[in-house]
Amino acid sequence: MKLQRTFIALLCFVLCGHALAQDMDTELSNLTERLAVKIKDKNMKKVAVIDFTDLQGGSSELGKYIAEQMTVDFVMTNRSFSVLDRANLKRILAEHKLTSQGLVDPDNAKKLGMFAGVDAIILGTIIPKGEKISLTAKIITTETAEIVGGDKAGFKTDDTVKQLMSQQTAGSSAGGIDNETAKVTKKLGDLTVGSLSLQIVDGGSQYLLTMTLANTSPKKSIWVAVRGGMFGNSQPTLTTPSGVQFGGHDVTGIPATLYQNNGFAQATEIPSGDSVPVTIKFSSLQGTAASVGAGQYTVQMEFLLGYDFNNGSGQCSVKNFVAKFTANN
Repeated sequence: MKLQRTFIALLCFVLCGHALAQDMDTELSNLTERLAVKIKDKNMKKVAVIDFTDLQGGSSELGKYIAEQMTVDFVMTNRSFSVLDRANLKRILAEHKLTSQGLVDPDNAKKLGMFAGVDAIILGTIIPKGEKISLTAKIITTETAEIVGGDKAGFKTDDTVKQLMSQQTAGSSAGGIDNETAKVTKKLGDLTVGSLSLQIVDGGSQYLLTMTLANTSPKKSIWVAVRGGMFGNSQPTLTTPSGVQFGGHDVTGIPATLYQNNGFAQATEIPSGDSVPVTIKFSSLQGTAASVGAGQYTVQMEFLLGYDFNNGSGQCSVKNFVAKFTANN
């Protein structure tokens, strides 16, 4: 009887350990299946899966593994769409000097669609939460760079996951900053601003800032906007190393709105543990064309952050944001 109990306990230990090891792959397969349904509903014929990144835009072997597994899961089942081979994707990005983070720019997304013949890209964010990993995945059309679908998943942090997270991919340097794009991370209460990159677009007439806004609150949604508009409200500004100032007039992902009476009239909800991509185009306030110069560029803006937003209004606080980094062509 004692031997039988020992055998049962050992069997349970083995089975539980196996289940823990399979937790990540199972969740990734389920996530891929749900995304496949949305891709089919959008009548897309070819997609590409980009390496998942952390909130700072940093690459790791875990992000690469997730993209590889999802690519395989997509092609293992007979689909109504095809998937671009990841080796070809890497080659195309390198040839045309495109980055994964830069693909949220409509111009770059269109370039990838043209060069690779894909209708959409699938990318996502890895968010550690104690002993669990939360994933947010997005389907972005290459025609407009708009998010046309998304989903979330989660799995336990076992030894395999920890090892993959600790290993950065080739081409990345310490701190999650790669050799192609300078990135900055700022925490403003429950709002984390990460994955910032600055590129010259539209033939050198503008700068494009891309970022990820994440809600790190464990329980509550937050509502976010960029402060901007008339009547003394500040708008995002970018100052070049030579002192030329550019204004951020075109914001996508969250609204640019007035701040009046300690409140705002427009905002985007970010659920707990979720994130949204945001882009801001900066145009010259002095009629000067954009250019890459030696030194650091300074971005300044004010985020409006609130926890209650109903019927087109809500109370909020102003969070000042200042970041310095380099620009890329």
